[in-house]
Amino acid sequence: MAAPQMLAEQAPAGTFHSPRSREFYDYWRRLALKRGGVPLRDDLDPAEIASLLPFLFIAEKEPDSGRFHFRLSGTGITEIMGLEHTNRYLDELLDGEDLENVMAMFDQVLDRRVCIRSVEGLTYNDRSYVRVEILRMPMCAGAGDCRLVIGCLSRIENDCRPNSITGAVKDKQVIHIENDILPRSAF
Repeated sequence: MAAPQMLAEQAPAGTFHSPRSREFYDYWRRLALKRGGVPLRDDLDPAEIASLLPFLFIAEKEPDSGRFHFRLSGTGITEIMGLEHTNRYLDELLDGEDLENVMAMFDQVLDRRVCIRSVEGLTYNDRSYVRVEILRMPMCAGAGDCRLVIGCLSRIENDCRPNSITGAVKDKQVIHIENDILPRSAF
């Protein structure tokens, strides 16, 4: 039996650190309110959010295996993460506790039809560090077929931590993800 369709709540003031996250959530929420529940993939109009596209991802939970497959991962995400995610499986990109944490968030988004916002710390192979805000929201492939997680990844600017980096990541790979360095929000 499919989970009930939930109407998108207004995110509490101060929820987002990145204007990009706020803009994408507001767009997703407009789609959800128009649909009366979780938006469909076909509701999305890339032309309306062209400036956000480099920072968006879509991960699909495969019904048979339960694995998450990145159908789309924008170029801005590749620049931040130092690795292309499109057409890769989550369990090819992460392992151990990092994999467990991300899978649990993706499953919660799909099972409970909630949005989850988290702030993560990324440590690169040269020991440089950056904080990112990641927004994860449910999206349906068709009526009642909610198996897509759509999200937005944004660097949090003006990070004053030692070894903080700016600009695109060149020849770097994330070697550690510090989960929930700020409280996680589900709404």
